[in-house]
Amino acid sequence: MSRSDCHAWGSSPNFELFHTVLGIDSAAPGFRRVSVRPFLGTLTKVSGAIPHPRGEIAVSLERNGDVLEAQVSLPIGIDGEFLWHGATTPLKPGLNKLRLR
Repeated sequence: MSRSDCHAWGSSPNFELFHTVLGIDSAAPGFRRVSVRPFLGTLTKVSGAIPHPRGEIAVSLERNGDVLEAQVSLPIGIDGEFLWHGATTPLKPGLNKLRLR
């Protein structure tokens, strides 16, 4: 074979896990705000972290029935929002602990 399966586009599964499943996305130019809109499918527990110019964005989610326990850690100076079942919850810099239905 003349192509590399581990180069450039081969990293798309990493992007999709953080963007689609955990729902981490930029909500302002330069990633100055963060939007977290997870799509868990049948998963009941998932977590991960991505690098950000100001630190790390970490998301941990656990679903028990219709209750979602979420922890979102944002770098200093970065805020955002968490979207779940049509409701929006503000996120502040540092650790955010949410219990949502």
